[in-house]
Amino acid sequence: MNTLHLKALLLAVETGSISAAARTLGKKQSQISQWISDLEIDLGVNFFDRTGNKTTLSKDGERLLPYLTHTLSHLDKFVQCAEILMQNEPTVLIIGIENYIPDIAFTQPLDFVLDIPLLSVEVYRDEKAQLEQDLSDGHLDVIITHESGTIHHRDFEYCRLGHYKEILVCNPDHPLAQLPHITSKDLSEYRELVWGEVSEKDSDGFSPCYGVFSDISTLIVMLKHNKGFAFLPEECVSTQIAKGLLAALNCDFEPSGIDRKVELCWRNGLILSKCGSKVINAFKHYHQLCKKH
Repeated sequence: MNTLHLKALLLAVETGSISAAARTLGKKQSQISQWISDLEIDLGVNFFDRTGNKTTLSKDGERLLPYLTHTLSHLDKFVQCAEILMQNEPTVLIIGIENYIPDIAFTQPLDFVLDIPLLSVEVYRDEKAQLEQDLSDGHLDVIITHESGTIHHRDFEYCRLGHYKEILVCNPDHPLAQLPHITSKDLSEYRELVWGEVSEKDSDGFSPCYGVFSDISTLIVMLKHNKGFAFLPEECVSTQIAKGLLAALNCDFEPSGIDRKVELCWRNGLILSKCGSKVINAFKHYHQLCKKH
């Protein structure tokens, strides 16, 4: 069964006549008619009812038309994907995002990336060290992490994106909320709630008494229950603060909050492909992080 014959059949249906399909394909009408007749003989189905010079789609043709359209649509995608592979363009992109990076770093770029035709996308979160290792080993295409102290990454390409603000919050009824300015000594007297992993807890935190939560929603519930204080991305608690459910505090050591810098890393050569370039530029330009300074 020749795919060109199937395309001729679909064109005849869409244009309303075999002669119009022949003109579109640059073929003789008799040749298109023969192709369609061959299909009817091979499949044992009459696609058209022929009465004199008039040709109309048959009942069987109407029933098979959706399948024909679907088949040729997938055939076109198959050909396009083959061309992309031939041009060394990625068809699947795997993106890793470090745990505890807020949504403002990647939501809008991902929205753009998911509109790129014929590109499948896989996204997952993991610890920074694992993401960098996976990227170096070629298991990932792009990662978004907190900026490291490394002066230069040798195993992959990268750029600094910007930063988000991390602020100190607690319940409005917490004793800390009654103080005009908070010192590190003040914090040491109360429980610190940490968004992270137990294995990551820094022994030099602000309080000797702490609680670690991998799920930020649970942490916020505990803050609203007046169980301690926390440093969290402003984006994650701004709604709670606006509703008066949480209070933002002023620290004498970080009066306007802490800037957490974020960087974008990608496998060597990805940006040389058209698709890869689109993806990298999307993450560079469409994130909602504060500008670098």
